Amino acid sequence: MTDEPIVVHPESIGHVDGSVEIRGMEGDPPIFLPRYDPKSFPEGDRVRIPDSSGYKDAGHLIYEVAADFDRGRVPMLWGPSGVGKTYLARHMAYLMRLPFDRIPLGETSEREDVTGHYELRQTRRGTETFWVQSRLARAFTRPGVVCIDEWNAAPAAVLHVARPILDDSHQLPIDAWDGRVLIKHDNCFLIATGNPDWMPQYAGLMPLSEADSDRLSHIDVTWSPDEVEATILMEHATRKNLDRVTAWEATLAIRTWVDLRAAIKDRGLPITAGTRSLLNFVECLQYHSPRGAMAKVYQRMDPRDFSEVQGFVDHHDWSLHCTPLLLDCKSLDWFSSAPAEPQDDPGDPVCECDVDECRCDDA
Repeated sequence: MTDEPIVVHPESIGHVDGSVEIRGMEGDPPIFLPRYDPKSFPEGDRVRIPDSSGYKDAGHLIYEVAADFDRGRVPMLWGPSGVGKTYLARHMAYLMRLPFDRIPLGETSEREDVTGHYELRQTRRGTETFWVQSRLARAFTRPGVVCIDEWNAAPAAVLHVARPILDDSHQLPIDAWDGRVLIKHDNCFLIATGNPDWMPQYAGLMPLSEADSDRLSHIDVTWSPDEVEATILMEHATRKNLDRVTAWEATLAIRTWVDLRAAIKDRGLPITAGTRSLLNFVECLQYHSPRGAMAKVYQRMDPRDFSEVQGFVDHHDWSLHCTPLLLDCKSLDWFSSAPAEPQDDPGDPVCECDVDECRCDDA
């Protein structure tokens, strides 16, 4: 008699109470994704459901991801660090009110990170062996959004074990346990992310294998437009109560990041200048001078490259205006109407602020 493998069917948890309509560009058909009642999940799942999201979609990326979900494919989000790949995945969980799991992979990942591992435990009967399921395996049979970060950074042996989750069969065999087969929940939505191996910042990453590449649906995620990042900065200032950062400083921060990105593209400057690092820089302006804030973000670099980065800070006149505060801005007028800077050496800046306590000398 041959032992048949155990088949683990999807778990019956969570209750769908509606749908989310996702719209793309004009002429694109709407996509409807399930929307869950958060209260219908056990507490361990409920605490992982995002209750807010500040994601700004600048390129109809939500629609592209939703289209892949609707046709049962796994989207692969390509882009440098800090452009919002994981944040987009989390936003999809927010829209559908589903638990969100982020599974990081990397060069030190092992096959057990995909399937699980054996563990020795002391019981009343002595030392016993127990199987501990991985987070990915547990999430596979339940409704949720699972973001597998840096898929292309994992060793080939790990990806070989994980590859079945990309197949149309939607199964995950656990050969390391007892050969059981996990069946994916219909509303378990998988998203993979990766840093581009062709960018100099990610030298050492291997190109994605054809076996994986052919199974994934590829989406390019790039830096957000200036106006979108201005909106993000304005909301971030409110959320973090940045009551010492001026709108002018935020404007120059965006201009500095435009300069950095041009240097990355044209000269291969070995940094990632994503929205995440921009937010970090503006936060640091609450406490530090522009040079000090840039040091908090990038001083991990080679001194010669860091000197070039600081040069982009020195290129701007940060003390030209000290009002209004970014926190007081309710629209994008502060950004769209920001004046151009003098092209020649401004010398000693003349303060144009009509306030009793001016911060211009602190810059």
